[in-house]
Amino acid sequence: MTVPPRKPVPLPSQQGEGAAMIVPTNKTPMPFLTEFLTTSFQNVRSSKRTDELHKALLNEILNQNPDLAEYTWEFEYQLKEDAFGGTFDIDIVGFDADGEMRVAILAKAINSNVNKNIKNYANTTIGEAARLYYAPGCNSIEKILFVSVLPRLAPRFNTAGDVVGFDDVISAKNRTKLDDVLQRQYHGAVETMDLYFDIENVTEQKNKADYEEINVSNLTPIPMIW
Repeated sequence: MTVPPRKPVPLPSQQGEGAAMIVPTNKTPMPFLTEFLTTSFQNVRSSKRTDELHKALLNEILNQNPDLAEYTWEFEYQLKEDAFGGTFDIDIVGFDADGEMRVAILAKAINSNVNKNIKNYANTTIGEAARLYYAPGCNSIEKILFVSVLPRLAPRFNTAGDVVGFDDVISAKNRTKLDDVLQRQYHGAVETMDLYFDIENVTEQKNKADYEEINVSNLTPIPMIW
């Protein structure tokens, strides 16, 4: 299955008059992700938050990888058939001038109760990599990126929303290493990108409401993809 050529589409927040494609900038530090993270504890399951994450992340990736701006980018692209025979929703996709899929990005930003799900995230990454890489319509794909945006120290909440502890996220990630497995399976075509940040005064808050707006520092810079 070949992806048909597509015309450039505006960002979700740029529809209508004055719509424009993403334009790479050289601003530092990463303003788009920083702005997203400031309110990222709000409406964590909403589609609006997901849209904002995808837009911010793509802007930062293009800022660091300006050559990728020549691709046509789409959000929430549905692959009609994955390697398992079902459909597959891809967060961000870059198509070349011939309409061929070249880059696929799957992103998540998890702020709390992180460590208990680390192994599940790893298993999901392994499965989704296979579903996408071996899909009939992905023969031209050059890079599949699994991007995680995570606090270095993350609050844990109980069902009442009270803080009951904090997760050392980097320690947990170091006990669940995927990169070597992905390298052996896909030889660099599938990679993870972990972007860590600090929540200022993270241990001084008592409940979820205290994290409605946070100050973010020490956000990991976006690396070059190639």
